[in-house]
Parts: sequence; structure tokens; C-alpha cells
Amino acid sequence: MKYGLVLSGGGAKGAYEAGCIKALKELGYEFDIVTGTSIGALNGLLVAQHDYDKLYHLWDTLSLDQVLTDPIQFDFSIESMLQQSNLMMSFFKSYINKKGADITPLKNLIHSLYDGKKAKNSSTKYGLVTVTFPQLKPIEITVDQMNDTNIVEYAIASASCFPAFPIHEIDQQGYIDGGYFDNLPISLALDMGAKSIIAIELNQEATHEYLLHRPGIKVIRPSLPLGGFLDFDRTLLDFRICLGYYDTLKAFNKLKGYRYTFKNEKVPQNICQTFYHKVLNYENQLNHTILNRAIGNDSIPLTQLLKADTYLDQIQLDDYFILGLEITMDYLSYQHDTIYEFDNVIQEVKKHFKINEDDRLLFKQLGQNLKDLTSKQSLSYFLSNPDNLPNIIPSLFTKEFLIALFVQSLY
Repeated sequence: MKYGLVLSGGGAKGAYEAGCIKALKELGYEFDIVTGTSIGALNGLLVAQHDYDKLYHLWDTLSLDQVLTDPIQFDFSIESMLQQSNLMMSFFKSYINKKGADITPLKNLIHSLYDGKKAKNSSTKYGLVTVTFPQLKPIEITVDQMNDTNIVEYAIASASCFPAFPIHEIDQQGYIDGGYFDNLPISLALDMGAKSIIAIELNQEATHEYLLHRPGIKVIRPSLPLGGFLDFDRTLLDFRICLGYYDTLKAFNKLKGYRYTFKNEKVPQNICQTFYHKVLNYENQLNHTILNRAIGNDSIPLTQLLKADTYLDQIQLDDYFILGLEITMDYLSYQHDTIYEFDNVIQEVKKHFKINEDDRLLFKQLGQNLKDLTSKQSLSYFLSNPDNLPNIIPSLFTKEFLIALFVQSLY
């Protein structure tokens, strides 16, 4: 069986792919075929060369001045431009002259790392997507159709994100970013004979939704937003690498979690069962009101909140515990670049949420104070009055109510 790796375009977000690839290598994966678009084509070429250490080192050390001649951070905010006003004039001058940002440093870096002859003779077959300019004709091209002198040029062409980057010319033909046609070239990998595919997205939205949940196609998507595609901030690059590594291990059941990452340990079933039934009982009561029966509309606000910002269509029993814990951790501003243990976090959460007896007297005049109710106050009230809640409050503070149900389930 031929195994294929498909890498998405996404500029600086390509650091995420480096983390994914590192995890895949640790899991023992070897690929017969690799296809990519834009930064995915550049990362994929190093995979085709079997130069994994070069790939990791590239993303571990990459900085903006290795990409642009006149480096400015691209987050497209007015504040950022004002802070870099001294750099803007030289950048725009070179932008106009080059018909795009001057990426000479990036091209020099690419030529120092990439070896067309090595890729041409590799056991891993390589393919990429680019688009001709001005004809706007999509080109899906494989290593068999390239020679060892232009393979690297085609990889640069695939990553020429015009108009941000200049049009790239090969034999007097202009080329622009392959993402204008197919940003995740699974189809190309299939055409090249791949029977089992791992595809890495750099956006949370699926590029080809019709290919999700297909036998033989595993799509790995970032569990958290990766930021701007031209943002080369070093801290953000490190975060993307870490997230890619964790997300891949989670995708292969070596770690647990959706918004956070946990060791692959057993979920505490007593907490899970208790929390699940609290959620079920609340939503059952909610759907037995006269209003809901009259309009015939099922309401599952807690379940919807649990699933939000994940790729879950359905929640299994263990997921109730994990998702409830993650929402609580998010409320407490836990860091995302750490592997946690369930028991340690449970103890920290219990220590944090000590019920204050004075809160039992809170909101005697609830109707008058409702507009001034804060998130912290509402959560405190839910924890201290679990069996005496005015119906309107959970609907106004759904997240706080859900966290309170979870925390109550820990005892």
C-alpha cells in the first residue's frame, strides 16, 4: 500500500506542519508520496529529500529577516503599521519595484536547503500545485514531469502568494501560489497512486469537506487558531510547532484532549457520569417547558457549548469529562503548550473554586441587580446555590453555569 502525505498552504503557519511531521516520524510513518501547495510544497520537498532535520531546524530558527529584505510583521493592523512606520517606506518601495514583497532572503534560504537532484532520485515521489500567470491555469505537476534543475523553482512558484509575494518566472512563464486552485492537494496524491493519506490542514475550516471521514484519509486540523499567514513572530512559530506535534499525537490516540492536551490516561468515570447526568437533566428539564413544547424546538445549550470549537459531531461519554475540564481550564487561563494530567488539574480546580458561604446571600434582590451581574459573581452563585436557580440566570450565563455543574461533579 502506498502512503501519501498531503501538506496545506498557509505561509508562516507552515510551522504547524513541522510539528505534525515530527510526530508522524516518531510514530514510525514513512511516505511513498508527498504533495503540497505553497508552504506545503516547500515543506513537502524537504520530506521528499528525507531531510527531516533540515525541516525541523528551519522552523526552529526561522525569523522574518530570513524571509523579507525589508522585514515588517504582517498582522495587517493599524497599530502594527504605526509601530513600524520607519520600515514602511523602504518596504513599499521594494514592493513596487518587485511587484510584491522582496523575498530574496527567502529564495536564498530555499536554494541553500533544497536539492533538486536529491528529490528527483528519492524513493518518495513529490508533487505540487501552482497556477500560471496571467493565464490563471492550474498546474498539478509531479517530480516525473520536472528535472533536477527546476524542481526547487516550481516549489518557489507554488509558494508565490501574489500580490503579497512577486510572480515567479520559470522559462519566461509566470507562476503564482497554488492555493488559488487547490490549497490541500489530496486529489493529486490520489492521482499519484496514494491509497492511504494523512493530510495536514493549516486552517480550522476544512478545505475539502467532502473528503472528511473517508476510509484511508486522515485529516489533521489545528485545534486552535494559528494566527496570520505572514506573521513570523518567533513565539508564535514555536507555539505552532508545539500544537502540530500535540494535535498529531492526539489524532493517533497517543494523547487526549481537544482544546488542551492530556496524557493518554483513563478518564475518571465517577466524575464523567455525574457531570453527564447533570447536563442531561438540565437540558431535559429545559425541553419540557411549556414554551419549548409549544414551538417544538429542542434546545441543547450546554451540549452545544461543550462541542464549540472542536471537530466533534457527537459527544461520547468520556468526552463530557474532557470537554467540561477544558472549558474550566480555559476560564482559568491555562496555557495550551503543556501536557496535563487529569488528577493534577482536578485538584487545582477544586482548590480554586472554594465555595464562599457569603455567596448564599447574594442576589436577594436579583431582579434589580441582574444587569450588574458579572461572570465571576454568576459562577459563584451557581456553585453556592445548585438547587435554587432562577430559570433566567443559566440562559444568560451558560458558560458559567456549565463550569459550575462540572465543578460540583468533582466532589
